Parts: sequence; C-alpha cells; structure tokens
Amino acid sequence: MDLYQLEYVSEIEKTRNISKAAENLHISQPTLSIYLSKLEKSLGISLFIRQKNTLVPTEAGEKYVDACRRILTIRDELYRELFSENQSSVRLGILRTTVPIFNEILQELKAEFPLITFLPQIFSSEAVYRELTEGRIDLGFVTSYEENVKKIFPKADHTIVKSYELMLMISRSNPVYGQLEFQDGCLAERSYPLLARLPIFHGQNGMVQRRMREDVFPALGFEPKWKEGVIDIEFMFQAMVLEDSYTILPASRIQGGDVAQIPFLFHPQVKRLFIYPARHHLSQPERELISRMIRAYENISYYYDVVLP
Repeated sequence: MDLYQLEYVSEIEKTRNISKAAENLHISQPTLSIYLSKLEKSLGISLFIRQKNTLVPTEAGEKYVDACRRILTIRDELYRELFSENQSSVRLGILRTTVPIFNEILQELKAEFPLITFLPQIFSSEAVYRELTEGRIDLGFVTSYEENVKKIFPKADHTIVKSYELMLMISRSNPVYGQLEFQDGCLAERSYPLLARLPIFHGQNGMVQRRMREDVFPALGFEPKWKEGVIDIEFMFQAMVLEDSYTILPASRIQGGDVAQIPFLFHPQVKRLFIYPARHHLSQPERELISRMIRAYENISYYYDVVLP
C-alpha cells in the first residue's frame, strides 16, 4: 500500500464525508469511493457505516485509522530527521497554465518538508527541457505532443501525469458544422474533406506544429490552410467563431461560445508529464510532488479552461 492511501482513510475519518475528503485530497469523489470499497472488500470488513449523511468508523475502522495515523506520523518524523541537517532546494520548470495547481500543492509540501525550498519558474515545454539538460532546473513539468516522449525529450526520463485527447474544435454556427457526419461519436472519415475547405488556427509552439504536420493531417489526408499562429487561446476561439475557421486542441472546458469538441477516429493524444535527468534518483520531496500532481490531475478532465463571451 502506498502511503498516500493511508491519507485517504485518515481524511475520510476526519471529514466523515466522502465528497469533502475527496475535495481535500484533490481527487474525484468516485475515485475515493471506489478505493474505499476495494479496501473494505480486500480486508473482508467494513471500516465505515453510513448514518444519514455521515460516515462513522466501525470499531475495526477506528483501529485501522489509528494505525494509518501512526504510520504517517512515523513518516513525517523520518522526513524531518532526514532533511533537518540537509536544507536544500528543488528547482522546478513549470507551464503558465499549471501555476494555480502547483501553488496549492507546493504550499502543502512546504508544511511537510519545511527545510526544502521549491523554486518554480515558468517556461514553455521546450524551454523547460533546455533548462533541465543544461542543469539549471532539477525537475520539469511539460506537455508532449509526441506519442513517443523520448523522441522529443531524449536526454530525460519521465513520469506521465495525464493524457488528453486532441479534439476538433469548431463553432456550431460554422456552415460546415451542420454538414459533418459522425461515427461512434467521432468525426466520420468521409467528413475530413469538409475541413479542407476551412482555414485552421494553430499555436506558435514548434512541437505542436510538428505533431500536426507529421501525424494529425497525414491521418486526415489533406494539407491544411494554416492561419497565422496565435498564443492567446481565448482570442483564438473568438476569431474561430467569427471567421468560420477551426482548430485542433486537447480536450478542454469551454464555457460560452457554442463551440463543439469532436474526437477523431484515430484518437491522437497529448501528455502532461514530469521530466528529470536520465538515471536521476528522485528525492523524497520530488517523488511526493509527482505523486500529488498525479492525484490532483485525476480530477482534471480538461487541458484548457476557457471562458468565452
């Protein structure tokens, strides 16, 4: 059992509520419910009983929670002892879009590892890799548009945090949208030529452009009519609606704008992941950061969070 799973049981007992515990743990409520059900089934006993809207520990549950907390206390004491005479820092390279979630997790880790200083800096994915290989950061959080992560980050090892599907983004007011046909909830192959009539917005990131040129559009079977690359996602969506164009982006949460997100039959993926120097031995604070980011991203089903007028 991983130590963070002990925190699951401890938090359920503390809050007496699955939804609140899941919120505090930064995981989804179904994930936590499934974990508790599997744990009780494996033990062959009930740890909690439901009384109205409250989860109350059974006698066995109280003993289990007590053991969990004692183990976690031993862990915390060990960490303090290990790092008490070894104050150090972890230099991070992160993406601008991930700042809020990093801020929250780093605040938690600051309390757990008081003598470790986390030093985040904001870069693009390609710049994170450059900073890592040149020794200016220890750990990077990046996006890979390549299926083969080693192809784009050959000198680094990695841990995948989350994969997102690349989707066709098109306004429902676009005349072409009404002509599109679907197969199993995806864009039907016979509709691909309809997209060839439209210009496409694309980002300025070189890695994104390579994936589009070398993989996505060969699968679609046509050469796109590129629009000038833009950085601002909200502007891209607004211009796309006004100019009857389209774009291809990772699955996102789009509020307003009446934009459809349509998967492709070949289901291209992009990944968010940590990279670190090849054969680098991750420290306990680094491992804990990665573990908490994975748990947090279990409940984040979108890549961009866009609000349109």
